[in-house]
Amino acid sequence: MVQKFNFNEQCITYSQMNMISNARLFWRRYTTWIRVYLISRYLGLGTEEEAFDRMYFETSGIGNFLQILFELQSSNEISQQLSQITISLRDLVTAQFQGDTEAMNQSVDRLYQNAENFAVLLSTINPYINEAEWKNMMNLYIQYTIQQANSFVTGNYSEDIELFRRLTELTDRMGEIFAESIYNYINSGAQVIPLDDQQCVTLEQMNQIYIIRMFWFELVTWTRAYMLSRYLKIGNENEIMARLRQVPEEYVGTLRQIFGEGIEPSLQLINEYIDLIDALITAQIENDTEEIDRIVQLLYQNADQRAAVVASINPYWDQNEWENRLRNHVSYTIDESVTLQTGDYARNLDVFRALLDQAESASGYYARGIFRYITSQQMQIQKLIKTYVGK
Repeated sequence: MVQKFNFNEQCITYSQMNMISNARLFWRRYTTWIRVYLISRYLGLGTEEEAFDRMYFETSGIGNFLQILFELQSSNEISQQLSQITISLRDLVTAQFQGDTEAMNQSVDRLYQNAENFAVLLSTINPYINEAEWKNMMNLYIQYTIQQANSFVTGNYSEDIELFRRLTELTDRMGEIFAESIYNYINSGAQVIPLDDQQCVTLEQMNQIYIIRMFWFELVTWTRAYMLSRYLKIGNENEIMARLRQVPEEYVGTLRQIFGEGIEPSLQLINEYIDLIDALITAQIENDTEEIDRIVQLLYQNADQRAAVVASINPYWDQNEWENRLRNHVSYTIDESVTLQTGDYARNLDVFRALLDQAESASGYYARGIFRYITSQQMQIQKLIKTYVGK
């Protein structure tokens, strides 16, 4: 009989933390591209075919991720079920455009059926998945997604920020539960993977690292939403700016719990960055080339300053590495603004994809540094305790 070991919330290794993050990030990326697709269909931002292809492509990511654990057929079936959800969503949008009520109802029914099938499939492949729990979460995911689509088709954005918040919290929870079920599956003896070293963090510390990792995704997502509100009048720009301002507050607040008050200058610099992006948009709308050049220089100076502050608080982060990453981020963000202003929507989607990829890469680099910092601090404390006990 295979002995069962449950997920240890007091000792989560780096590879475990990465698996949890990857599961969470899949749902975040998929949800983000659904939003891009809906905006493309309802508001004409880019070609619907390209937006759909990018949304559809994300469904293959989860299958590739799972191939290291499950049979190829099972992994492919998971991707196929998610693809069916994607196709059903496209059919719903098409039916709305055609004013075909019967087709809309059929698409909605199919979306919920796809969600139920997905939950059943997961529980069949992995016995540590709770089928009823996943059905509830998937049904809620479909509900929020349909509400999001309705907000775009009606032009009523009053609940847009709240809907995105709900989707964010839901996708985080789905990723967390999914990842824990995978580790229970592995530790049951059904699969064997190489173990990393014994350094580990607690569940609370892992969640802190995840909040910090998601800063990059939140910054990219809400910066884009603000640009859409300024250039295309999609949503209330004041409400979106208020939400964008929350991103560095949450990020720096979590950093403070780990590194102390030395991180405070980072909050000021990120707020300055947001101010500069706002000013850049205004200058581009007004076609003030002299002001644009001035702001661009300030944006790169800001990137270098942020790199210096971040590197100063953690010896496991390299300042040159952060300068390169933050400068690239600034460059792509400027491109994103320019392509929205000029209506080059095909290029805009390429830039946004690059920004999301950058966010994922930067968040991984950030996580490695924080993990090493936390575990090194723990090792120092253990050495002190051993020294004290030895005396």
